[in-house]
Amino acid sequence: MRKVFLSLLLIALMINPAYAAFEKKSNLPTILIGEVRGYGENELIPEFFDSFRDKLVTALNDLNKFNVNPARISIAGNAEPSGEAGLFSLLHKDAIARGSLYRREFANAEMIRYGDVLLGGGDADKGRRYFQNDEITKERMKRLGQPYDMTFAAVSQVREVGQKYDADYILFVNLRDADVLRKTGGIFGTHQEDQYRGKKVLIELEYYLVDVKTGKVYEGQNAEKRTSLTTNVLIGKYGQNYNVGNMVEYILTDQAQKVAKGIDKGVKTLGGK
Repeated sequence: MRKVFLSLLLIALMINPAYAAFEKKSNLPTILIGEVRGYGENELIPEFFDSFRDKLVTALNDLNKFNVNPARISIAGNAEPSGEAGLFSLLHKDAIARGSLYRREFANAEMIRYGDVLLGGGDADKGRRYFQNDEITKERMKRLGQPYDMTFAAVSQVREVGQKYDADYILFVNLRDADVLRKTGGIFGTHQEDQYRGKKVLIELEYYLVDVKTGKVYEGQNAEKRTSLTTNVLIGKYGQNYNVGNMVEYILTDQAQKVAKGIDKGVKTLGGK
């Protein structure tokens, strides 16, 4: 298992938790940020989720096509959340497990337990066998980009959440993995004296847009690995002494903008405008 994304790399991130008060425009659909969390094998620290959530809200607002309600707080850590946060976690896991992008071997223990029971019809052993069937995996991948249904119970809960927050869609983001690698491929460790330029930053995420009226889900994914492609941009923005934190900042912003465009496509795919 790769090392968790180090706190060192997040010091340089520009975390912007303060938004203008949420003001809904009646002629635009409303997207509620349901949960930004990592269900991958690596545990990422909370600041990483918060930073990305902030950038995603900004990117969606910049499209001027949606009302964006950032009311939900991102969650990280080993403990499973409870209360309403626990409900959002269950809905997020339901969307993941029912989609074509779910890969059991790259999920954390919490996600695996949920997926095994859900896909095994209540029997975890059947769920594990489900993922050993290559033909089922191939069939799942063929559905990529096509809306799919959540479980019956989840659909009912989604509608209740939509009514409570006056939202048309709920957005979940699974920040599955984030790593910083040396050019040689080794894991970037805690050697603060190292020169950071030229290192690779890998960020992998999936996003799930749920229509609260139908319970239909649109899923998408992004994966970015940047080295020389970003060098000129980084030098222009930060100077010759840019570091890995600057690189992460740049990639997070870029990812948020790409997800926002994917969400715009997702709304159309789900039958919205």
